[in-house]
Amino acid sequence: MKVIVVSDTHGSVEHLPGILERHSHAAAFHCGDFCYPREQAPEFTYVRGNCDSDMDAPEEKVTELGALRIFQTHGHTYGVKQSAMRLRYRAMEEQANLVLFGHTHEITAIQEDGILYVNPGSLLLPRSYFLPTYALLTIEERGGGVQVEVSFRSPEGKKQPKLERTFILPSAVRN
Repeated sequence: MKVIVVSDTHGSVEHLPGILERHSHAAAFHCGDFCYPREQAPEFTYVRGNCDSDMDAPEEKVTELGALRIFQTHGHTYGVKQSAMRLRYRAMEEQANLVLFGHTHEITAIQEDGILYVNPGSLLLPRSYFLPTYALLTIEERGGGVQVEVSFRSPEGKKQPKLERTFILPSAVRN
């Protein structure tokens, strides 16, 4: 299974059709600051960012996808630019094993206490990396766990060297 993660597009939909076409069988998540009518790219599961005026988009969302329990947020309400602690506590409350977030415009893929945190960077205004990026997650369930390969891609789909990592997560706890 594949998962596309984008964030912080700030009104630009230029690269979204190509990304969706390139990974046509993937689930797609947008982690906020989309700043365009969601109808322009309805394939994405959206959360609202601090720059979004679409009050119908939720600030956070939980999605179950196979052995994954995905907590998705923009991150501004959790102060992710200062510390990841509040985001971590919320992920634990939600019993998530994967957290998708944005707001910082910085590429992130880190695992802590069985939870994988992924920020795809920004497709418009990247920080701490020289070009815009999105994340592609390749997920494979393996004997009670989940293997997640995270790669960061240029808008044209080129895998960025030395940014690919593989993580082993426990399967999500079901309530």
